[in-house]
Parts: sequence; structure tokens; C-alpha cells
Amino acid sequence: MKLNYWLITFLLLSLLFLPRINAASFEPHCDCEGRPNLEQTTPCSRGKEVLQLQESLEKLGYYRGVIDGIYGHDMAKAVAQLQADFGLPVTGNMDATAWAYLAWMEEKPALGQSMAPPRGDISILVDTDALILIVYADKEPYKIYPVAIGKWSTPTPLGEWVIRDMTSVWKGPFGARWMGLSCPFGGYGIHGTDDPSSIGWETSGGCVRMYNHDVIELYDWVVPGTPVTIIGTREHPFFYNLRPGDVGQSVVYLQWRLRELGQQVGRADGVYGEVTEGAIRELQHFYRLAVDGVADPNLLYILGFGGRE
Repeated sequence: MKLNYWLITFLLLSLLFLPRINAASFEPHCDCEGRPNLEQTTPCSRGKEVLQLQESLEKLGYYRGVIDGIYGHDMAKAVAQLQADFGLPVTGNMDATAWAYLAWMEEKPALGQSMAPPRGDISILVDTDALILIVYADKEPYKIYPVAIGKWSTPTPLGEWVIRDMTSVWKGPFGARWMGLSCPFGGYGIHGTDDPSSIGWETSGGCVRMYNHDVIELYDWVVPGTPVTIIGTREHPFFYNLRPGDVGQSVVYLQWRLRELGQQVGRADGVYGEVTEGAIRELQHFYRLAVDGVADPNLLYILGFGGRE
């Protein structure tokens, strides 16, 4: 009886810690900044963000007042109408959800033609130099999307990831959809945006941003486990000593270099695990270095990383 009790307890605890895929309670996390909440206050809120919001709402036919950067009664009324049209709680305040829906309306003129779902094995390539995301079907290019990537201070992580979790959000900086990546050294994902004007620029906290219409289409084509490769030349990691257990962007570069030399290291996943250590040991033996599995400055220099910062 005691054995059954502990077995049931173990199973229940296991369920609690399983990844939540597509769960309504899942809350994506990244370092991307959303547009600020705006509301009618006394004295009235004012500033650049309010001015831009007035211009956006005027173009969409919601606001007919003076473009003065002041969040007054007419602004609150316009936002309330926007919320009512989308079935959102009518507060008259511009919150994260209202920003996401406004972005969805603003980006329509910039969209390309929708396509039928691709057939075959789906994979994704993000080129941070070209600021594009390419969908492949059976290794053949199927569709190209414009994207925004991370700022120089918060670069998009290069490497070979997979989609880890997916959820429909319609909130702030995440826009309409979120697809989290398996990168082990940060919370990064492919997601929509509350600011369509950011697409085509280096503006995010490291995530890959898409137009909301585009990310909705992509979301419907992929599943958890879909491969996502991110390439580019903007990141310049520091190399000194890399050793088993290390995790980071430098490990990705090391894994790519090892693969170029014919070593079987699997995905460039940024984790210095047993396979990467084994490849390093083989090279150390070949070059008659101390075989300790640590990529020290001597070996890194031989591999072409000498002096890189």
C-alpha cells in the first residue's frame, strides 16, 4: 500500500513539472520592451507616445480630435471604441492587449500574400544580417518574412535551436503569438509585436519579431520541436577557456568550427556537453596537446579563434 502511495505521489508531481505547451496559463518571458500603458488621468498624460497613438488612431478612423500629444477625453473615447470593436474590456486605457490589436490593424498595408501550409518537414532559418526569416519545406525555401532582431547590446542568439513552447498571447511586445526557443542562455523566442514600425530594424531584447499577421501564419505551420537555425556576423563572442559544463554563444561558435573540421557534435546548441568534450579530446590528441577536454587558448588559436573578442 505504501509503494502505491509513493508511486501515485511521484506521478502527480511529475505532471506538475511537465512543460506546458499551448497552455492558456503559459506566460512567455523575454527582455523585449513593450509600449507603455496610457490612460486618462488628471492632469492628462502627454508625450511622444500619446502623439504617435493619436496619429495611428486617426489613420484608422477612430480619432478625430486635435493631434496634440494629450491623452484627454476624446482619446479615451477612441481607445474605448477600438477595444469594443475587438471584444476587449472597454476601459479607454491603452494597455498591452490594446497595443497588440492596434499593431495588427496598422500592419495590414505592409503584408504579403498568404500562402497554403507547406508540405513536408518544416525548418526555419533566421538571417540576422539580412533581417529575414525563411521557412523551408523539405529543405527547399518556401516563404520569406521580414523580421526585427536584437539590438547590439542585446543580440539575437546565433545557433541551432528548436521551438520549445508555443502560445497565443495577444499582449504587448509579444503581439499575437509566441514561439519560445530552446536557447539555454536566455529567454528568447519568435513572436509578434506591438510596434510594426520596428520590423526591419535591430530593436528587440534579443528575440525575433514578426508582423502579427505573419507570425500567426507561421505559428499554424510549426510544432514544438521544429528546428530554428539563426545565423549572422553581428555577434563577436569572447574566447578564453571553454570547458565541459559551459553554456553560451562562444560554445555555439566552437561547435560550428568543430563540425567544419568533420567532428560529429550534433546541433550547435550552445552546451559544452559530452559530445563536444569528446571532439575536443580527439583534437587535443591529434595536435599532441594535453588531453583534458578543455578548449584552452592554445587549442582555440589552432582552431582559428586566437585573439578574437
